[in-house]
Amino acid sequence: MSFGSIVKIAIGLALYPVVTRLYSKADFGEFSVYVALISFIALAGTALYPSGLVIPKHKREFLALAKLSFLLCVATTGGALFLTFTLGDTVISIFKLHTFGQYIYLVPLGVFMTCCYQIFLNWNVRDKNFSLNAKASIASAISSKFMSIGFALLFASSAAGLVLSHLISVLVSIKYLGMTTMLRKMRIFKRISSAEVKNVAIKYHRYPKLLLPANLLNQYTSDLPVYALTYYFSPSITGAFFLANTMLAIPLDVIGSSISSVFLQRANELFHENRTKMAQFAAIIHKKLLYFGVFAFGFIFGFGELIFPFVFGDDWLLAGQIASILSIYYVYKLVSGPLAKIYRVVGRESYSLGISIVLAILRTSGMALGVISGDALTAIIYFTIANLLGYFINTVLVFKALELPPLRPLLESVIVVCVVFTAFYMGKLVTVELIN
Repeated sequence: MSFGSIVKIAIGLALYPVVTRLYSKADFGEFSVYVALISFIALAGTALYPSGLVIPKHKREFLALAKLSFLLCVATTGGALFLTFTLGDTVISIFKLHTFGQYIYLVPLGVFMTCCYQIFLNWNVRDKNFSLNAKASIASAISSKFMSIGFALLFASSAAGLVLSHLISVLVSIKYLGMTTMLRKMRIFKRISSAEVKNVAIKYHRYPKLLLPANLLNQYTSDLPVYALTYYFSPSITGAFFLANTMLAIPLDVIGSSISSVFLQRANELFHENRTKMAQFAAIIHKKLLYFGVFAFGFIFGFGELIFPFVFGDDWLLAGQIASILSIYYVYKLVSGPLAKIYRVVGRESYSLGISIVLAILRTSGMALGVISGDALTAIIYFTIANLLGYFINTVLVFKALELPPLRPLLESVIVVCVVFTAFYMGKLVTVELIN
């Protein structure tokens, strides 16, 4: 999984400087609104049931859950189609998507493909077909970047080109996830009765009742800067935020996302075998992720303002400044991603909901203070502080769920981050002095 993510990132880093010189910050800003919309709708509509495909012990129960996920996928797409045709013009007006125009009507297609992608991805995790997920990740990166470049060269650079490239890349991903094989397996859905689907929906009721609200809050408030910066400031600032976020997501993709699936599968096994070993396993993962994160994001914190204009073009200095600010809390986001799966394993979904509510309140308050200030960078600073406080609380809850003392690892993380980030910042000052 990590290898696939690393190759994906290498391709992205090689081609992103070309893409950022072909498309403007406003194009990226409008594209980010589209991605935020389809991600939120897909998450809400499937009620997070696809993420539970790894849990059932028995195959028939798994098939019933998979059938339920596909039925919800179809229903969500229908709902998105209705909402888009009734509210599409309003969305275009509110978020100033003037050059994006009628491509807003591609939202239902994006929702359907996103739902299918999540189902197939988790299906492979259950079957331990991690290599297929890795291949899909690589294929997605290649198709997305080359399509973006080709569209800009053949036609004209616009948000529409980024959207169409994104949709094609998701379709390619689905194919490489093993779509043909899974469609053949889905024929057995005919043997799964409606009663079985209803029973599995009830059995896994914690997903829509506890995990879904938590994830919806987290999804919306994570994307809050996309909506707020676009509405109160401009799509260009949103575009800079989007690129900063995309680059900061690289360590999350290389380590966080690849570990999350494997961590959930392994932690679930250890939970049934030996809970003490599971807790020790989680503590070790926490420390390794922390030390990887401080160096990965510490580098961005120190040198982001210098690297972004050099790599992506002079127009992207703001993105480098934003990345430096966001990197402070991204260390804890990296650590929290995989470890938050513990809530699901030990049956403490209420913790997940609780931390999501806390994060939602903190993020909303932080962004509101920033908007009142009238300065986009100030808004992002407040948003970063809010996330930092939220992830501190999440660390405490994770270790409480593991029945381990939480204060020592939290204090250790703060000390490590302060020391390493200070070292990188001093390194930047020395570099600037040498350049001048």
